Amino acid sequence: MEHLIIDLKEKLIARKNNECKSFEKLDKEADKELILLSAGKINELDFVVNSITEMLNYSEKMKK
Repeated sequence: MEHLIIDLKEKLIARKNNECKSFEKLDKEADKELILLSAGKINELDFVVNSITEMLNYSEKMKK
């Protein structure tokens, strides 16, 4: 189960990185709405990755 969670975390990080790359390509004036949506996605992906990291850290502490 732990391996599935680690794999999910890696996939979410990859999605965040892809979103960051596409974010950089957007035109600041023409794509204001897309920029807001993309920024929201990046923030949410970052939150989920951090939550998974905390969960994995807690799991490791409980094993000891």
